[in-house]
Amino acid sequence: MKLLALCIALSLSVAGAAHAVSGRGYEVCRLDPGGDNFLALRSGPGASNPMLMRLPPRTVVESRGSPTHGKWLPVVVLGWPGKQFLRDLPAGFVFGDYLCPI
Repeated sequence: MKLLALCIALSLSVAGAAHAVSGRGYEVCRLDPGGDNFLALRSGPGASNPMLMRLPPRTVVESRGSPTHGKWLPVVVLGWPGKQFLRDLPAGFVFGDYLCPI
């Protein structure tokens, strides 16, 4: 919870109104450590869209709308332990089964 508050405070103070808080906070969770152990951030809703980045466990994201095409959620990435994005926040779609509310 402290990480989310820090990420939001930093993004608001540095990025300004362009990145104002508008959605719910989530953390990447329930990944299979025996598998790839990352959640793909994609350019659109669906596994056929290009992957923009790999989100490791405990990555903090904020929703930017309602799920589309089933459980694909538009999000902006705020950061993960040891890395917070202060500007040009990465945005895309993730599969909602691997997100836990925070």
